[in-house]
Amino acid sequence: MAKVDVSQLSDEELDAFLERNAEKPDRLATSLQEAGGTPLEHAIVMLVAGLLGMFASVELLLAEKELLTHPSAPLACDINPIIGCGTFLQADFNSLFFGISNAVYGLAFFSGITALGLVLLGRGQFNVWLWRALALAMVGACIWLVWFWYTAFFVEKGLCPYCLVTWFATIPLIVHTLARSAQARHYPTTRGIRRFLVGGRWYIVGGIYLALIIFATVWFWDQWVAIF
Repeated sequence: MAKVDVSQLSDEELDAFLERNAEKPDRLATSLQEAGGTPLEHAIVMLVAGLLGMFASVELLLAEKELLTHPSAPLACDINPIIGCGTFLQADFNSLFFGISNAVYGLAFFSGITALGLVLLGRGQFNVWLWRALALAMVGACIWLVWFWYTAFFVEKGLCPYCLVTWFATIPLIVHTLARSAQARHYPTTRGIRRFLVGGRWYIVGGIYLALIIFATVWFWDQWVAIF
């Protein structure tokens, strides 16, 4: 590595140099990231999340078809008074935009994630604008996810099993993609945020999973007791 004459650096360049050297190597953008690629771990997360999301979206669409064809027939996804998809499919918010089922949007979104994951798994590289757009999409997905949590816990007071699959898939997808964006510095972030996202990405995912499990257990405690 070539030596840097810090005396020749401007104040801005010196600040950037000091910050870069204060970072741990695994939290700096790799040459692969700078070229538009991503680590294998992230590519696998994208592919698995995309496939799981596609599966859940297709199953929801099949359940909707069954509900339309046989309105009085029980759905296979209605497992117990807490876990079921029937009430969610019949709710107004199931077709929030233009009368189109949310599952259709989910299928389109996760199909795109699957395609991107496959390209990245093959060591493909994307332009920085696509990575920035993907990071913005993850912010939108985060807002969408929080809205789904709200409707599940506070409006319908139940859990859709296929929605649970999409939650499980989307959480690591959001966290890892935002961590990759922070590591590659696609958007301005502080060193603390970068450290938090990059170094603790799996802890963040595990923490969100645990928080959801605890909340669902406590929130539906009386119903769980009645069932079991």
